[in-house]
Amino acid sequence: MPTLHRRVRRRPLRWAPGGIATYGIENLFREISYVALNFHWGREELLDLEHAERQRYVALINELSTDG
Repeated sequence: MPTLHRRVRRRPLRWAPGGIATYGIENLFREISYVALNFHWGREELLDLEHAERQRYVALINELSTDG
């Protein structure tokens, strides 16, 4: 077997290389609900937003709500 396969086979059992870190579904629903409540945007529009962009809107809403 190639060297890479040999290294992967001998790795500790509870550790795996790579993988995907996901954003919690509850956090996603909270952010979407928060932006929808304040901007009156639809579900599809909100789901199309990238994570960073959605968080930027959440921060902006927070900032605007504490200013006045």
